[in-house]
Amino acid sequence: MKIYLALLILCTILNSCFLFSKYKRSSFTYNENGSTYSVPVIIPKGFSKERTEVDSSGNTILTYSYGPELFYMANMADTSTYVFPIDELINIPRLYEPTGALVYKGMDSTHLYWREVRQNKLRTGYRNVSPEKEVRFDSATNYFMVHPIAPAVQKSVKRQG
Repeated sequence: MKIYLALLILCTILNSCFLFSKYKRSSFTYNENGSTYSVPVIIPKGFSKERTEVDSSGNTILTYSYGPELFYMANMADTSTYVFPIDELINIPRLYEPTGALVYKGMDSTHLYWREVRQNKLRTGYRNVSPEKEVRFDSATNYFMVHPIAPAVQKSVKRQG
């Protein structure tokens, strides 16, 4: 009995380490070719607004606002469009070979950081992030970058009448 109680306490402590961290577990859900897909993500806690937009090209963009800071996830059905334009002549991406992700990162004219990670049609990134908060936002995009993206298809349950 003591062993079970010790295991229960240990599991609770280990689980609470993530529950009280600076991140929230979530998922990014989008539709493509008639199927619904879901990708697990972590996002920095403290956002004040969450918004999902789908444009006429089928691009799905989920944004989290933190005041001036912005964190986003996107599925770009039309890869010729951008969430935020990046001047690729002066911003050369770094390739993360294990997953094939392209990583763009820079600083704007007001000395705030931006970053975008691209894997196939999926994007995640942030804009307007101060140096003090850069690590939190980098960690959230790193979670996306280091995990090979294999979106789970959400199956709908048909009820028989």
